[in-house]
Amino acid sequence: MSGRYEFAQALARKAGACALGYWRRREQLVVELKGPGDFVSLADREVEALIRREIAAAFPDDGFLGEETAAEFEAEAASGIDRCWVVDPIDGTHNFLRGIPYWNVAIAYVEGGRATIGAVFDPPHGELFHATRGGGAWSETSGQRSRLRAAATAALPGAYVALGHHDRSASPEYLELRRKLMDAGAAMRNFGSAALQLSHVAAGRLDGFIELELSIWDAIGALVVVEEAGGFAAPFAPARPTAKAACLACAPGLAPALLQLTFT
Repeated sequence: MSGRYEFAQALARKAGACALGYWRRREQLVVELKGPGDFVSLADREVEALIRREIAAAFPDDGFLGEETAAEFEAEAASGIDRCWVVDPIDGTHNFLRGIPYWNVAIAYVEGGRATIGAVFDPPHGELFHATRGGGAWSETSGQRSRLRAAATAALPGAYVALGHHDRSASPEYLELRRKLMDAGAAMRNFGSAALQLSHVAAGRLDGFIELELSIWDAIGALVVVEEAGGFAAPFAPARPTAKAACLACAPGLAPALLQLTFT
Protein backbone atom coordinates (compact mmCIF):
# COMPACT_ATOMS: atom_id res chain seq x y z
CA MET A 1 0.00 0.00 0.00
CA SER A 2 2.87 2.39 0.68
CA GLY A 3 3.89 2.12 -2.97
CA ARG A 4 0.41 3.09 -4.11
CA TYR A 5 0.32 5.96 -1.63
CA GLU A 6 3.55 7.51 -2.88
CA PHE A 7 2.42 6.88 -6.45
CA ALA A 8 -0.92 8.64 -5.86
CA GLN A 9 0.81 11.74 -4.53
CA ALA A 10 3.25 11.94 -7.42
CA LEU A 11 0.50 11.30 -9.95
CA ALA A 12 -1.74 14.00 -8.49
CA ARG A 13 1.10 16.49 -8.92
CA LYS A 14 1.87 15.34 -12.47
CA ALA A 15 -1.79 15.50 -13.52
CA GLY A 16 -2.12 18.86 -11.81
CA ALA A 17 0.81 20.26 -13.79
CA CYS A 18 -0.87 19.10 -17.00
CA ALA A 19 -4.19 20.67 -15.96
CA LEU A 20 -2.47 23.91 -14.96
CA GLY A 21 -0.98 24.19 -18.44
CA TYR A 22 -4.46 24.00 -19.95
CA TRP A 23 -5.80 26.47 -17.37
CA ARG A 24 -3.22 29.04 -18.37
CA ARG A 25 -4.38 28.83 -21.97
CA ARG A 26 -8.05 28.12 -21.26
CA GLU A 27 -9.24 30.72 -23.81
CA GLN A 28 -8.18 28.23 -26.49
CA LEU A 29 -10.25 25.35 -25.12
CA VAL A 30 -13.43 24.21 -26.84
CA VAL A 31 -16.09 23.84 -24.16
CA GLU A 32 -18.89 21.31 -24.46
CA LEU A 33 -22.06 20.75 -22.46
CA LYS A 34 -22.65 17.27 -21.05
CA GLY A 35 -25.95 18.57 -19.70
CA PRO A 36 -27.47 21.83 -18.41
CA GLY A 37 -24.74 23.61 -16.46
CA ASP A 38 -22.43 20.58 -16.77
CA PHE A 39 -19.30 21.50 -18.69
CA VAL A 40 -16.42 19.47 -20.09
CA SER A 41 -13.37 20.38 -22.15
CA LEU A 42 -10.34 18.78 -23.76
CA ALA A 43 -8.47 19.50 -20.54
CA ASP A 44 -10.74 17.21 -18.50
CA ARG A 45 -10.35 14.38 -21.01
CA GLU A 46 -6.60 14.74 -21.49
CA VAL A 47 -5.84 14.91 -17.78
CA GLU A 48 -7.96 11.83 -17.13
CA ALA A 49 -6.24 10.00 -20.00
CA LEU A 50 -2.84 10.85 -18.51
CA ILE A 51 -3.88 9.52 -15.10
CA ARG A 52 -5.31 6.36 -16.61
CA ARG A 53 -2.14 5.65 -18.61
CA GLU A 54 0.07 6.12 -15.57
CA ILE A 55 -2.07 3.80 -13.43
CA ALA A 56 -2.24 1.14 -16.14
CA ALA A 57 1.53 1.17 -16.47
CA ALA A 58 2.22 1.01 -12.73
CA PHE A 59 -0.65 -1.23 -11.57
CA PRO A 60 -2.06 -3.04 -14.63
CA ASP A 61 -4.38 -5.26 -12.58
CA ASP A 62 -6.13 -2.36 -10.83
CA GLY A 63 -9.49 -1.04 -11.98
CA PHE A 64 -10.19 2.53 -13.04
CA LEU A 65 -13.27 4.73 -12.59
CA GLY A 66 -12.94 8.27 -13.91
CA GLU A 67 -15.57 10.96 -14.27
CA GLU A 68 -15.09 11.41 -18.00
CA THR A 69 -15.12 7.68 -18.80
CA ALA A 70 -17.59 6.50 -16.14
CA ALA A 71 -19.91 5.05 -18.78
CA GLU A 72 -17.26 2.41 -19.46
CA PHE A 73 -17.25 1.23 -15.88
CA GLU A 74 -19.43 -1.87 -15.52
CA ALA A 75 -19.40 -2.69 -11.78
CA GLU A 76 -22.91 -3.15 -10.45
CA ALA A 77 -22.58 -1.60 -6.98
CA ALA A 78 -20.27 0.72 -5.08
CA SER A 79 -19.60 -2.09 -2.63
CA GLY A 80 -18.24 -4.13 -5.54
CA ILE A 81 -15.40 -1.71 -6.29
CA ASP A 82 -12.23 -3.60 -5.41
CA ARG A 83 -8.65 -2.54 -6.12
CA CYS A 84 -9.88 0.40 -8.13
CA TRP A 85 -8.65 3.96 -8.68
CA VAL A 86 -11.40 6.59 -8.62
CA VAL A 87 -10.50 9.87 -10.30
CA ASP A 88 -11.87 13.33 -10.98
CA PRO A 89 -9.37 14.89 -13.41
CA ILE A 90 -10.61 18.45 -12.84
CA ASP A 91 -13.01 18.89 -9.95
CA GLY A 92 -14.45 22.38 -10.32
CA THR A 93 -14.55 22.56 -14.11
CA HIS A 94 -16.78 25.65 -14.10
CA ASN A 95 -14.24 27.53 -11.94
CA PHE A 96 -11.43 26.19 -14.13
CA LEU A 97 -13.02 27.52 -17.30
CA ARG A 98 -13.83 30.91 -15.75
CA GLY A 99 -10.28 31.43 -14.52
CA ILE A 100 -11.17 31.10 -10.84
CA PRO A 101 -8.29 29.42 -8.96
CA TYR A 102 -10.45 26.98 -6.99
CA TRP A 103 -10.28 23.58 -8.64
CA ASN A 104 -8.31 20.39 -8.12
CA VAL A 105 -7.24 16.95 -9.26
CA ALA A 106 -8.73 14.22 -7.04
CA ILE A 107 -7.37 10.67 -6.89
CA ALA A 108 -8.47 7.83 -4.59
CA TYR A 109 -7.57 4.18 -4.28
CA VAL A 110 -10.43 1.92 -3.19
CA GLU A 111 -10.53 -1.64 -1.94
CA GLY A 112 -13.78 -3.41 -1.16
CA GLY A 113 -15.75 -0.20 -1.57
CA ARG A 114 -13.63 1.65 1.01
CA ALA A 115 -11.09 4.29 0.07
CA THR A 116 -7.69 3.64 1.61
CA ILE A 117 -5.75 6.45 -0.12
CA GLY A 118 -6.78 9.98 -1.00
CA ALA A 119 -4.81 12.67 -2.82
CA VAL A 120 -6.23 16.09 -3.70
CA PHE A 121 -3.95 18.54 -5.51
CA ASP A 122 -4.72 22.25 -5.83
CA PRO A 123 -2.57 23.28 -8.84
CA PRO A 124 -3.10 27.08 -8.75
CA HIS A 125 -1.73 27.17 -5.19
CA GLY A 126 0.63 24.20 -5.42
CA GLU A 127 -0.94 22.53 -2.37
CA LEU A 128 -1.28 18.77 -2.01
CA PHE A 129 -3.64 17.23 0.54
CA HIS A 130 -3.15 13.52 1.11
CA ALA A 131 -3.89 10.68 3.51
CA THR A 132 -3.80 6.92 3.88
CA ARG A 133 -5.88 4.93 6.36
CA GLY A 134 -4.15 4.95 9.72
CA GLY A 135 -1.39 7.27 8.57
CA GLY A 136 -2.82 10.70 9.30
CA ALA A 137 -3.62 13.51 6.87
CA TRP A 138 -1.09 15.94 5.50
CA SER A 139 -0.69 19.11 3.46
CA GLU A 140 2.37 19.95 1.39
CA THR A 141 3.09 23.29 -0.20
CA SER A 142 6.27 25.23 -1.03
CA GLY A 143 8.37 22.39 0.32
CA GLN A 144 6.64 22.50 3.70
CA ARG A 145 4.75 19.49 5.10
CA SER A 146 2.21 19.89 7.89
CA ARG A 147 -0.28 17.62 9.60
CA LEU A 148 -3.94 18.41 9.00
CA ARG A 149 -6.40 18.74 11.86
CA ALA A 150 -10.11 19.46 11.63
CA ALA A 151 -11.43 22.51 13.45
CA ALA A 152 -12.44 22.43 17.11
CA THR A 153 -15.70 24.26 16.33
CA ALA A 154 -18.56 22.86 18.40
CA ALA A 155 -21.51 25.18 17.78
CA LEU A 156 -23.32 26.25 14.63
CA PRO A 157 -23.62 29.98 15.41
CA GLY A 158 -20.68 31.52 13.58
CA ALA A 159 -19.57 28.22 12.03
CA TYR A 160 -18.21 28.42 8.47
CA VAL A 161 -20.02 25.79 6.40
CA ALA A 162 -19.76 25.10 2.67
CA LEU A 163 -23.09 24.07 1.16
CA GLY A 164 -22.44 22.65 -2.28
CA HIS A 165 -25.10 22.26 -4.92
CA HIS A 166 -25.37 21.69 -8.65
CA ASP A 167 -26.54 24.33 -11.11
CA ARG A 168 -28.69 22.11 -13.30
CA SER A 169 -32.14 22.60 -11.77
CA ALA A 170 -33.91 24.21 -8.84
CA SER A 171 -33.80 22.14 -5.64
CA PRO A 172 -36.26 22.82 -2.78
CA GLU A 173 -34.18 20.54 -0.55
CA TYR A 174 -31.17 22.84 -0.79
CA LEU A 175 -33.27 25.91 -0.15
CA GLU A 176 -34.72 24.30 2.96
CA LEU A 177 -31.29 23.26 4.21
CA ARG A 178 -29.97 26.75 3.58
CA ARG A 179 -32.87 28.18 5.61
CA LYS A 180 -32.11 25.83 8.50
CA LEU A 181 -28.44 26.78 8.49
CA MET A 182 -29.29 30.48 8.37
CA ASP A 183 -31.71 30.05 11.29
CA ALA A 184 -28.90 28.32 13.21
CA GLY A 185 -26.56 31.25 12.63
CA ALA A 186 -24.06 29.48 10.38
CA ALA A 187 -22.13 31.35 7.69
CA MET A 188 -22.42 29.61 4.31
CA ARG A 189 -20.33 29.48 1.19
CA ASN A 190 -20.11 27.38 -1.97
CA PHE A 191 -16.74 27.48 -3.70
CA GLY A 192 -17.71 25.04 -6.45
CA SER A 193 -15.20 22.22 -5.94
CA ALA A 194 -16.23 19.40 -3.62
CA ALA A 195 -12.91 17.62 -3.05
CA LEU A 196 -11.10 20.87 -2.34
CA GLN A 197 -13.78 22.03 0.08
CA LEU A 198 -13.58 18.67 1.85
CA SER A 199 -9.80 19.08 2.05
CA HIS A 200 -10.32 22.49 3.60
CA VAL A 201 -12.57 20.87 6.21
CA ALA A 202 -9.65 18.56 6.99
CA ALA A 203 -7.37 21.59 7.30
CA GLY A 204 -9.77 23.38 9.66
CA ARG A 205 -10.31 26.22 7.20
CA LEU A 206 -13.95 25.21 6.81
CA ASP A 207 -16.03 23.84 9.67
CA GLY A 208 -18.20 21.68 7.44
CA PHE A 209 -19.20 20.67 3.93
CA ILE A 210 -22.59 19.38 2.79
CA GLU A 211 -23.82 18.35 -0.64
CA LEU A 212 -26.99 16.33 -1.09
CA GLU A 213 -26.07 14.75 -4.43
CA LEU A 214 -22.40 14.08 -5.07
CA SER A 215 -20.56 11.63 -7.31
CA ILE A 216 -18.08 9.16 -5.88
CA TRP A 217 -15.11 10.66 -7.75
CA ASP A 218 -15.82 14.06 -6.14
CA ALA A 219 -15.75 12.79 -2.59
CA ILE A 220 -14.36 9.38 -1.73
CA GLY A 221 -10.66 10.23 -1.60
CA ALA A 222 -11.11 13.58 0.13
CA LEU A 223 -13.26 11.91 2.80
CA VAL A 224 -10.23 9.81 3.77
CA VAL A 225 -8.31 13.05 4.26
CA VAL A 226 -11.10 14.43 6.48
CA GLU A 227 -11.27 11.31 8.64
CA GLU A 228 -7.51 11.05 9.03
CA ALA A 229 -7.49 14.72 10.10
CA GLY A 230 -9.85 13.84 12.95
CA GLY A 231 -12.93 15.17 11.21
CA PHE A 232 -16.35 13.53 11.01
CA ALA A 233 -17.59 12.02 7.76
CA ALA A 234 -21.09 10.59 7.45
CA PRO A 235 -21.37 7.28 5.58
CA PHE A 236 -21.06 7.95 1.85
CA ALA A 237 -22.53 5.07 -0.12
CA PRO A 238 -23.85 5.62 -3.65
CA ALA A 239 -26.17 2.80 -4.73
CA ARG A 240 -23.86 2.09 -7.67
CA PRO A 241 -20.52 3.56 -8.79
CA THR A 242 -22.04 6.16 -11.11
CA ALA A 243 -24.91 7.16 -8.80
CA LYS A 244 -24.91 10.17 -6.49
CA ALA A 245 -25.26 10.27 -2.71
CA ALA A 246 -25.40 12.78 0.11
CA CYS A 247 -22.04 13.88 1.49
CA LEU A 248 -21.47 15.44 4.90
CA ALA A 249 -18.12 16.13 6.55
CA CYS A 250 -17.35 18.47 9.39
CA ALA A 251 -15.53 19.28 12.59
CA PRO A 252 -16.45 16.47 15.01
CA GLY A 253 -18.12 18.88 17.41
CA LEU A 254 -20.63 19.91 14.74
CA ALA A 255 -21.60 16.38 13.67
CA PRO A 256 -24.75 15.96 15.83
CA ALA A 257 -26.20 19.31 14.78
CA LEU A 258 -25.38 18.99 11.07
CA LEU A 259 -26.64 15.41 10.89
CA GLN A 260 -29.94 16.52 12.35
CA LEU A 261 -30.28 19.51 10.04
CA THR A 262 -29.29 17.58 6.92
CA PHE A 263 -31.12 14.30 7.31
CA THR A 264 -34.27 15.14 9.26
